[in-house]
Amino acid sequence: MKTFIVKLLSLVLLIGILTAESSQIQAEEEAVHKSKMEFNEVELTKQQLAELKTLHEDLMNQRIGVINKYVELGVLSEADGKEMKDHLDKYHKKLEEDGFIPKWDKHHGMHKHKDE
Repeated sequence: MKTFIVKLLSLVLLIGILTAESSQIQAEEEAVHKSKMEFNEVELTKQQLAELKTLHEDLMNQRIGVINKYVELGVLSEADGKEMKDHLDKYHKKLEEDGFIPKWDKHHGMHKHKDE
């Protein structure tokens, strides 16, 4: 009987420790999520803009290649693949208009939840 009580108390203690630890991890993740990423307002040189444009075009072409492969393998339909590529194209055009610096505001990127 004494062994049973010791095992039961050990189990309750273990559950308490694990619950406290998971709460701490969750709190840290929420703090990271709530912190807003900010981009500095800078004037990029023509060379810097050209470098960013090349990098973003390469990235976009790789993403289009992955979408095309999914369509080829039957993971995505032709229509879904086209829709995804159209979305990428709009994103790239908007990014180019913004000088290849993301313009995240309160309505895009970081959404507030009802309980915040």
